[in-house]
This record gives sequence, C-alpha cells and structure tokens, in this order.
Amino acid sequence: MSESIKSFSATYDIARKRFRSAADAAGLPIQTYVHPLQDPLLPEAAVDVVRIGPKPASKVLFVTSGVHGTELITGSGAQLPLMEIFAEDLPTNTAVVLIHAVNPVGCARLTRTDENNVDPNRNLPKSFATLPENPEYNALHAALCPDDWEGGRAAAERTIADYVTKKGDQALIQDVLRGQYSHPDGLFYGGLEESWTIKNLTRIIKAQSEGASQLAIVDIHTGVGPYGFGEVMRMDRPAIAGAEWEKIGNLVCDVLDRAEAPLPPIKIILEFGTYAFDRVLNALRADNWLRHHGELHTPQGRQIKANLRDALFADDPRWLDDIVRQTVECCHATLAEMQTIEVAMEA
Repeated sequence: MSESIKSFSATYDIARKRFRSAADAAGLPIQTYVHPLQDPLLPEAAVDVVRIGPKPASKVLFVTSGVHGTELITGSGAQLPLMEIFAEDLPTNTAVVLIHAVNPVGCARLTRTDENNVDPNRNLPKSFATLPENPEYNALHAALCPDDWEGGRAAAERTIADYVTKKGDQALIQDVLRGQYSHPDGLFYGGLEESWTIKNLTRIIKAQSEGASQLAIVDIHTGVGPYGFGEVMRMDRPAIAGAEWEKIGNLVCDVLDRAEAPLPPIKIILEFGTYAFDRVLNALRADNWLRHHGELHTPQGRQIKANLRDALFADDPRWLDDIVRQTVECCHATLAEMQTIEVAMEA
C-alpha cells in the first residue's frame, strides 16, 4: 500500500482529528479559531493552524486547505506529509504555516461556500463599493440554479447546452468560474461584505507574518483540469491567455497583500484535476439546489452530498500519490524560489 493513501480521510471530522494528532505527535503547537456559528448535528467548525520553524522567520510559506469545504479532504491529505517532511528539514530562517480548514463551516457541511453561500475565493475585492458585473453569469443564473432539480430541469439544460454550442466549453468555464455578486443564492457568489472566513484568515496571516521579509502561499484546490494533474496557477503573475483562471479575481491568495512583508509575495493556487467539468459543475449545482430548496437528511440529500464529494475527490491510489507528490514538489520549489529572491536582493 502506498504511504500517500494513509494521509487521506473520509470526512472533515476525521481529517481534523488526524491533523491535530500529527501536530501533537511532532511536538508542534496548534492554534485554533472556532467559528461563531455551529451546527449541533455536525462536528465543530474550526480552523487549526500549525507553524513549523522559528518565529519570527524572514521567509514564511503558508499552505492552506479547505478554502472550499468540498475540497478539504484533498488539501488535508496533502498537509499531513508536509508536516512530517518540514518538521524534519527546513531552510534556515524559514517557517511553514499549515492552515487547516480555512472555511470551516463549508468543511463541516461538505459544501463549497460558507455559512452565507459566499465563495471565499471570490470574497477579496479591493473594494466592496465597486464590485464587478458578470452579465454572462446573470444570463445563465436561472438555468444553472433551477428551482426544480428532479423534474423540471430540461429547459435549464437546453439553455446551458445552447450557450456551449454558441460559445464553447471554455467560455462556460471562464464565465462561470470568475464569480458574481448579484445572486446571493447562486454559484460562485462573492458576497457584498467581507466574510468571517476572510477576516479570520487575515488575522492568522498577519499574526504569522510578523518579522517576515517575504511571504508565499500554496492554496490547494480540486476540480478543474486533467485527472491528477496539479496546475500551478501563479496568481502573482498575469494569467496565460485562455487559461481557465484568466478572468478570476478577488482570491484568497491576495490576503498576503494585507501583511507588511516588504518583498512581493508569491501566490500559488495548486489546482488538481478530478473529472470532466460538466460533472463537477452539475455536482455543485445540485448542492446549491439542496441548500436552497431541498432537504439534507433524506436519501436525495445524502446522494447529492456523496456525488459532490466524489466529483472533487478521486479515491484512487494513483491520484492520491499524484496529489502528495506534486504538493511536496510545489512547496519545495516555492521555498527554493524564496531563497533565490533573498540572495538576489542581497547581491
């Protein structure tokens, strides 16, 4: 059996217990931030933070999981081996900070968004006074989020199919993914004010960045791209023309700009592909319908949650190996880049 398989958990509750147990076993302190909103039927919704390395440190790498609650078990499974690796070996004057379950309510509920249906990865605009419009999403909203998921969806599916026929799959991915601020009950909703998730993450980043000269973040996600491939999306650089993420903004990575480190931050989204985009999108659509119109504790509700989990996590040894290997490689490469920048600044 591959060692990587042992890092991944079936649920947020188990993943959290394993993350905390691993930190205890390594003698690493844990800081916990409990969300003020709790569901008595679900495990405690909380963010756990583990720092490896000195404080202060001139270079700090943040590795985040669970910005989207549906993707927590992948990110958590990648964080566990990182904890073991970096507890044994870190460059001088460097710290790695693992932030587990950034969006804890979404993690506990197995849903993408937070307690107010806000997507944290669309919730960092420079100003909430001038939010961008997304007319393409507005035109598709009723089809993407129909009131009737079981029997009245045929017209909605035709609308989406017609859009793809006219503009192509890539346009659908880019226009839907970039987010919207006009439909609070919709997909990829960025919110009209800063969420608890972002306020709390800002507090963590600032506290852990004290005394640092340079910061970096590797934010782990799943759902877009070839199966098992981890695309390193450099959000601190202009997007490649035509990339799925070309139009996306207001991302969690930008929280590094709120710290006071003097050197420009390195911002990376590490996006692992699972299955075809239509499967992922339909799973998200079904979960959105369940939130606003359905009943969770029913066979239908449980099936929707199972489909959502399986669309964003591949319980396949090869896929799991790929996630761990590429995450470790990405973090090592990021630390090496930080070292190179420091040497260049000293020269």
